[in-house]
Amino acid sequence: MTLTVRTGPSRGRLFKLFTDLGPYFRKLQSTEFSFFFDCLEICIDSENEPEKREFYGWWLVVTKEENGFYYQRFDGTYNLEGDWVIENICQKDLQQLDNSFELFIKRLEAVINIETGQKFEALQQIALTEV
Repeated sequence: MTLTVRTGPSRGRLFKLFTDLGPYFRKLQSTEFSFFFDCLEICIDSENEPEKREFYGWWLVVTKEENGFYYQRFDGTYNLEGDWVIENICQKDLQQLDNSFELFIKRLEAVINIETGQKFEALQQIALTEV
């Protein structure tokens, strides 16, 4: 007989915890070891009908590994096709994205630390900006 030692919350428990954080978690784009979050922060064309609007925002991929959780952030545009596209963001808008991201990442880090006791850190941050 082999004993299996659980090293943290189950996939279902993590999905529940991440869903409880608010509208950022995308369950259908997540797997057992990879979790997708995004934020539509700035409406680019608010004059358009809601279904024809694009947004600046950020998205985040969190990967669960044996020794912790690692994340990678991306900035860009959420287009009409429903896809995220990495794009240069002007400094003013990037500051707004950074602010919303920092608020969220602190909450996510707290949940991961409390529930798993494992480290949570950035892999690589990609932030394209205008000069």
